[in-house]
Amino acid sequence: MEKQSGELLHATAVLVGDRGVLISGPSGSGKSSIARALMDRASTRGLFAALISDDQCQIWRASGRLMCTTPAALQGGLEVRGSGLHSVDFETAAVIHLVVELIERDHAVRFADGATAQLQGVAIPHILLPKREIEAACRAVEARLFCPQWKK
Repeated sequence: MEKQSGELLHATAVLVGDRGVLISGPSGSGKSSIARALMDRASTRGLFAALISDDQCQIWRASGRLMCTTPAALQGGLEVRGSGLHSVDFETAAVIHLVVELIERDHAVRFADGATAQLQGVAIPHILLPKREIEAACRAVEARLFCPQWKK
């Protein structure tokens, strides 16, 4: 898989099952904690999960899909605030299926409205979630990835 020109983002990316999640937000907003929690929760349910990249994500478009990888020097390292980088299972690249943006609580959206983020010319489902609310973020990500939307 050869990378075309892309961009480096301050973000964290994780695979849950076969779905890639790109998590963006300011430093200290919970990106690494959400990635770790999603991996732990998937493992508990017998699902595959692995880190793609923590802190620095290289993204590019390939065949109409958004791809993500990590700089070689960061592969397999996940930050635990106050403790440093720790080794975790990782994949070198993956397709991104969901973009999570961590924002201030009063700007978060209660109901997903089908919003998309445009990254590298690819429209990706996009949800806005409150910073530092790890458990709630995991539930929202898992529901968005694996549960059908209710339609009245």
